[in-house]
Amino acid sequence: MAMVYVLWKNFQTLENPHGVHQILFWGSIFIIALMLFSPLLPNSWLDFVIPFAYPLAAWSLAESFQMSKQVIADSQTYEFQSAWNVIAVSMVFLVAMMVVAFTWFAVLVAVGVI
Repeated sequence: MAMVYVLWKNFQTLENPHGVHQILFWGSIFIIALMLFSPLLPNSWLDFVIPFAYPLAAWSLAESFQMSKQVIADSQTYEFQSAWNVIAVSMVFLVAMMVVAFTWFAVLVAVGVI
């Protein structure tokens, strides 16, 4: 969730409405699909691939469609976010994701799916 938010915020700062809509749409689809199907996946190599694939996909999107670090450093208009801001956003979304995941898993257990 944090990666979708950060990419969304970057597209918003760059005034790229197409990127804003695309990241919200596809990021939401991915998060919903991950939440829906991850409890149903067998314990296998996917347990290791998904945590690495998601940030790699986000990094690839940022590299392809957003400004590089050098361009930001050279820019008079844009600046880097503070490390504390990044940590705070990450922690808020971590807690939110944990609440959503535990609630979803509790519902699945209560109805006997897992």
